[in-house]
Amino acid sequence: MDIDSYENFCSHQYVSRETFQKFVIFSNTLIKWQRSINLVSESSIKNLWTRHILDSAQLYKFTKNIKGNIIDFGSGAGLPGLILAMMGNKNIIAIDSDFKKCSFIREVSIVSNTRIKIVNNRIEDTDFLKPELIISRALAPLNKLIYHVENHMKKDLKNSHKFPNLLFLKGKTYKSEMLHLKKKRYFDCQLYKSLTNDYGKILYIKKVKSIRK
Repeated sequence: MDIDSYENFCSHQYVSRETFQKFVIFSNTLIKWQRSINLVSESSIKNLWTRHILDSAQLYKFTKNIKGNIIDFGSGAGLPGLILAMMGNKNIIAIDSDFKKCSFIREVSIVSNTRIKIVNNRIEDTDFLKPELIISRALAPLNKLIYHVENHMKKDLKNSHKFPNLLFLKGKTYKSEMLHLKKKRYFDCQLYKSLTNDYGKILYIKKVKSIRK
């Protein structure tokens, strides 16, 4: 899927020309940095616009009306958090333990004039960030992601924040991951078709509760 032109990209996901130019900056900078830092898999570079940019951008319809904090767990090269910030989300917080990857996100955000908060830390060591939504892409199996979310919410000592909604991009293993999670948790999950992966899904999860035995 060749979508590295404005018209072709918009045939899959509409963005303004200004936003598209920010994507161009992201793409060019990533290719430059990739020579010395493993930001994404080498095999995905030739399909960068589809595999990474469009794949992240398709989440915007779920995030565009959120006013509170959106936390990107394990943001890596800013995927999907930086892409969503380029599209207009104002309260994105990208968390990653890799200093070089955080430096990449910071560089792109400066050059593209994109507002994003970057936390260079392990998820489990990060202070409570009052999330309204937690997003993640290609970080960990579903049960591990829920574990990270639950531990983060336990840091709300006043217990004043409701459990956030969760938005995860998943590949062909999503069914087995959901079945595994159902053994330990009740959860309300809506599935949406991915624009970039015929076998994957977008998971929008609400109301996660432990199963008492």
